[in-house]
Amino acid sequence: MKDFWDEQDSWTDETKHKLKYLLKKRCELLNEMFEGSQEEVERFRKVNDLLCNLTKKMHSKALNLYRNLLKSGYDPDFDDDITLEATLKYDLDADCDFLYDENKPDEYGSRYWTIMAILNILYEESYTSECAFCNTSYVLRHNLDMTPEELGLDDFLDDGKSWFEAPLDRPEFKDICICHAIHDLCCHKSYSIPDLLKMNNFRIDINIAHQHSVNIDGERNSYIIRQ
Repeated sequence: MKDFWDEQDSWTDETKHKLKYLLKKRCELLNEMFEGSQEEVERFRKVNDLLCNLTKKMHSKALNLYRNLLKSGYDPDFDDDITLEATLKYDLDADCDFLYDENKPDEYGSRYWTIMAILNILYEESYTSECAFCNTSYVLRHNLDMTPEELGLDDFLDDGKSWFEAPLDRPEFKDICICHAIHDLCCHKSYSIPDLLKMNNFRIDINIAHQHSVNIDGERNSYIIRQ
């Protein structure tokens, strides 16, 4: 696979544009071919439950970290801004991140590992690899009594209503409350439903950035912690 990873450096903008078009058509074809067997539906339910729980876990951890930050306060001698960002994404880096069925190596006629690796590269490059995220900035008026919504860290996209939209609006999924992370992967990105069922590694990243900016004379940036 080393040659494959090396080739991406030579992809032109025209090549990437063609790839995106072909990947979208492939996604549409695989969704049309998807049979929705009992085994596949159960796998879909399992992935959906996992992503739903991971999204909640991401929001909960981000909220706890931000509240701890509110307890400690900011450093006026250093902090021009403090930002918190949390992301959830499919992470394809090794063979174990992909479910391979020896009995169905080319199910629905697709070379899944290679295609999903290309998709992963394109989304990482364009900084759109996440399927769920939340973020906030430190604000002086924020306090520990505020709700997640008031702090900007509520999970408003998963409100108990299913994202039962094309191509996910299938009879087999009608009793599943489809989470927004699934919606993002299969509706906003070019991962087909068969692709989704082969994903085996999801990663949450939460980063807190303290920004300090000065000019050559040591004068602080005019952008400071907001009220």
